[in-house]
Amino acid sequence: MALSRKKWNTIIIIASAMMIAVLSFINQKTEHMPTDVMPLFDSNLPLKQLQISNQWFASSQQKSQCSNDVLNCQNWVDAWQNITVSAIQTEPVHRSIPIKITLVIGNIDQPQVWLLFVDEGLLQSPGFNWYVIPPSMRADLIPIVNVQSD
Repeated sequence: MALSRKKWNTIIIIASAMMIAVLSFINQKTEHMPTDVMPLFDSNLPLKQLQISNQWFASSQQKSQCSNDVLNCQNWVDAWQNITVSAIQTEPVHRSIPIKITLVIGNIDQPQVWLLFVDEGLLQSPGFNWYVIPPSMRADLIPIVNVQSD
């Protein structure tokens, strides 16, 4: 049985309204930061240096410099300098292998080794404190590296 033009228009309008409702719901749940987020670094103790494997960046008030093989230097620096986190009281479930991150913060001479669990968006401090990174802030935390073919 064929549908009339009026029935097809009704189906299209209902499907469009449902799609708008679903997309609005998804946007509402993912775009906004949780209420308990706080910056990991502040103006008193800014992030000065970061190293992941052989990739690194060093920043001062004037400019930032990255290792030569990092392609997204400024995005990577901005992501880490503006990162916000939520503290977690108990150790969360994590299945991925952590990435060691060496940080130099503020005027503290001693570098700190943190662990980043990329898949879960988790950070573990040297004092075994746990933090979760909002999903919207995870994209640029890992540098894009220029792969050299030998």
